[in-house]
Amino acid sequence: MTKNTKTDAGKNGISLEETVAASQEAMQTFLKAGTEGYEKAFGTTRAKMEEVVKNYDQFALNGKDNVEAVMAAGNACTKGMEAINGEIMAFTKQVMENNVAAAQAVMGAKTLQEMMELQTQFAKASFDGFVSQSTKVSEMATKVAQDTTEPLNKRMNSVMEKWSQISA
Repeated sequence: MTKNTKTDAGKNGISLEETVAASQEAMQTFLKAGTEGYEKAFGTTRAKMEEVVKNYDQFALNGKDNVEAVMAAGNACTKGMEAINGEIMAFTKQVMENNVAAAQAVMGAKTLQEMMELQTQFAKASFDGFVSQSTKVSEMATKVAQDTTEPLNKRMNSVMEKWSQISA
């Protein structure tokens, strides 16, 4: 006698087909739960890693832009300092020429009164020239500082804007 497994009940009164179907359903439920758990646990991690890779590219580009901003600031500072140095050298040359001319004029004075007047004129002209030159160099230094910080300020503003967009 052959038993019919489709219709015969096992010890618990459940057919083999029902047992297989229940096993398949349990396995599918288990696999689905495992897949969902994986996606829940690692899906956000994968998205975060993709974002990190994208942000790394932006970070590398920022590094290049930062170096360019520092180079532009350095160039502006160098040019400005060269201009200030040129101005100081020209002023120093002019002061030396004025000193020689004043000494010759004082030595050529015929009276003590004339010598005192020449000395007073020289002292006044020297002081006025020094004040004027100091003002000019101060204005140049202010412009150099502004020109030097401009590329750095632009870069800083750009970085802050990008980071605020990323963190938003």
